[in-house]
Amino acid sequence: MSWGRAFISQDYGRPIYKHKDLPVYITDEFDFFRCVEFNNEFYEKTASILFNGNLRECTGRYSKLFPNQKLSYWADSPITARAEIKKHGAGNNILTFWAYDDGTSTFPTLQNQEPLIIIDGRKCGVQDLLDKADNGMLFTKTEQDYMASLLAQEPDCLVFDSHAKKGGENFIFFEKGFQKLSLRQLRLRFGKRDGGNYNLIVCADTCDYAPYIEAYGQYFMPKAKVAMEQTYLQSNEYILRKQMLEESYRRMREAVK
Repeated sequence: MSWGRAFISQDYGRPIYKHKDLPVYITDEFDFFRCVEFNNEFYEKTASILFNGNLRECTGRYSKLFPNQKLSYWADSPITARAEIKKHGAGNNILTFWAYDDGTSTFPTLQNQEPLIIIDGRKCGVQDLLDKADNGMLFTKTEQDYMASLLAQEPDCLVFDSHAKKGGENFIFFEKGFQKLSLRQLRLRFGKRDGGNYNLIVCADTCDYAPYIEAYGQYFMPKAKVAMEQTYLQSNEYILRKQMLEESYRRMREAVK
């Protein structure tokens, strides 16, 4: 075990456990960011729907590396996340997701509160395989078998260097890891950063990641206005988060007695 910071998006002073042979880490307390170009289809979709829509079936260039997997792509900072979509020609109307590992919160709202299991792809050849995929190159059977052996470690995510932002880190989350994430903020900006319409939905705040679970039912309207979908308060997701939040409060009250 060590203390410090193994990754850019991690807070300092967290315990970090490393596999004795493989570049596999178990640790927590991260912030993750994802940017997508905003389109009109996102209007009136709740923060919950938009957030959960980030986990998708793996198709295209990475499908040979991660067969039959659902993936979600994140970055260490808003700057890196924006650079990634700008690399692919995105405009200036941007929706930014800010997520965190829920178990880090003083008041978790998810049942799975285990730390993240992270493969550092830069130290084991995965970075090279991702670069091959980005360049449309084929994989050998040996390379595919090697990736399968890493996935057998049941990681939550893997980290690799960003080519869009020097020094930036990108994360590929698998379904198991994505289910450990909660939404902190959802930011919408139309136009350039120093102008245009801007608004945000806050689902957690403060250094303790204090959750506001009702905000998952909020959504954006034209001109970046925010409204509430009241039916979300009857959804299974909200009811489960509320139960876990009340349990978190109960544990805190017991701890201070």
